[in-house]
Amino acid sequence: MKKLALVLLMVLALTIPALANPFVDVPLTHWAYDAVQTLAAKGVVIGYPDGTFGGQRTLTRYEFAEATARLLAYVEQYGGIREDVEILSKLAVEFADELASLGVTVADLEATVGEHSEAIAAMKAVVDKHEKFFEPLKISGTWKANYSKGVYDMSGDPLAPATLTDRVDLKLAAEINPETTAEVQLRIDNVLNGPVTITPRKYNLKYAGDWNLWISSDIAPDTIGLGLVYDFDENEEFPGVWAQWEWDSDEDLGTWTAFMNVEDFYYLNVAFNLGDDDDIPVGITAGYDNIAGLVFGGANVAFNLTDDDDDAKVKLALEGAVASDLAFANITYGAAAKVNAVFGDDDCIDLTVKGWYTHPDFDLDNSAYNPDEVGVNVALGFMLTDDDDDLQIKVTPKWDYRMKSDFATLKRNRIGVQLDFTNINEDNPAEKAYIFGQYRLESGDIYAEASYLNLTFGDDDEFAFNVYGDYLFAAVPVYRAVANVSYAFPDDPMKLVVEGRVASAFTPFYSAEAQLRYDVAKNTVLKVGVEMNDWEADIADWSDHDDFVINNDVTKIYAGIEVKF
Repeated sequence: MKKLALVLLMVLALTIPALANPFVDVPLTHWAYDAVQTLAAKGVVIGYPDGTFGGQRTLTRYEFAEATARLLAYVEQYGGIREDVEILSKLAVEFADELASLGVTVADLEATVGEHSEAIAAMKAVVDKHEKFFEPLKISGTWKANYSKGVYDMSGDPLAPATLTDRVDLKLAAEINPETTAEVQLRIDNVLNGPVTITPRKYNLKYAGDWNLWISSDIAPDTIGLGLVYDFDENEEFPGVWAQWEWDSDEDLGTWTAFMNVEDFYYLNVAFNLGDDDDIPVGITAGYDNIAGLVFGGANVAFNLTDDDDDAKVKLALEGAVASDLAFANITYGAAAKVNAVFGDDDCIDLTVKGWYTHPDFDLDNSAYNPDEVGVNVALGFMLTDDDDDLQIKVTPKWDYRMKSDFATLKRNRIGVQLDFTNINEDNPAEKAYIFGQYRLESGDIYAEASYLNLTFGDDDEFAFNVYGDYLFAAVPVYRAVANVSYAFPDDPMKLVVEGRVASAFTPFYSAEAQLRYDVAKNTVLKVGVEMNDWEADIADWSDHDDFVINNDVTKIYAGIEVKF
């Protein structure tokens, strides 16, 4: 009740004209009549539905907090003397939890009591606590709607009707407890045009406590050793289970990792360190490949062949594995080795040599190596420029040699060189380029590839240019090229992209697209465009050259909107 007295004193200082008696149970002769009338006139107290003030009732914290919230709103609108604001600030600290539940925000307090008060800090702490403990479910995603209409078909076929499609990719993430998180992603298609489909796309359940567990549609284990028994790039994400735990870390019994795609494969890997300084990593792996019908086991180890104070740094990695059918009637094997060396002034030269051998029947589905193969890859990279030069140029000669495991039949013999250009523009770190050329001795063909990305020009760098191309000089030449230029409007959040493509393997062999993107609001993009001969990849997408495909000979116009939330 002392706090209520403080409020009464504060409100009495904020004098306003007297109004009629607002409550039937507060007579004109009551000693608190003026104070209650003033509180009611300011909207600080509103009484009960039956028209009473309830002056004899015990005041709860929530009722007091509600009155304080109304008083904050009043002072924000009409102002108050410094002493009033100081008292309000203290009340806001005491009732931070209740005020937050009534909808009072940090911004409300800043407008009323100032941005550097204890009340602001208290309310921010409450908001953080609520976000962490009382609002564990977080929803995010992307909503897209696209309209497309074919306007011309080069082949003369009838044009398909216009299409209107929409898609919502919805992500729901929750913190179940401090060690466990869960995430589900759903795709909802065609809400606007039907029929509506809802497709579960991804899920993740992660536990990180004394040990780790991951159940997901996108398990992504690290490559084991040199990839002889498991290489992530061969399998990429898969639905399954991954678990990892330390087995008696005091005795260094290793880190145990198990993962599986239930229908395809099962792996168990134990990794530990040997040596006086625990500087020799060792791994032992066992598993079952259901696709190949093989059980297998392998071991990998790595060494530093030079001391820490040596100028040159040389590392050696080895891996070996055996595999067998379930009857152990056909035992096969494979081995791989890799040497990495860095030397020269400022470590400007790096050498990588990799060699491998696989038995004809060593055919694990997740191996990085082909069966029935002996191979060696060599890459020697060295800088043509000094560290203090603006433009950095690196040249890397490469050799790729492979033959069958009988050491008699050549499969591949290729020599090449790559030039990488970086730090071209210190104000634009994304600008980079490379040129690669290769002579394929096994066929007599020559392959060339080049790329230049993020070249900007114009008075305010409003133009950007990108290009990629490759060409196989063979009896039947094969080539692809993509180039685009974009213009960012200086006074508007708009960008125009014009792109041209050619790919000799398709009919027609060319494609072109122009697109205008407009950032209409935060996380909201509107796009309109026209495309001749559909290109599989999105415009200005350089991420996957396998998508450089021309799908048809239709010219279309399109429009779309994308909202991220």
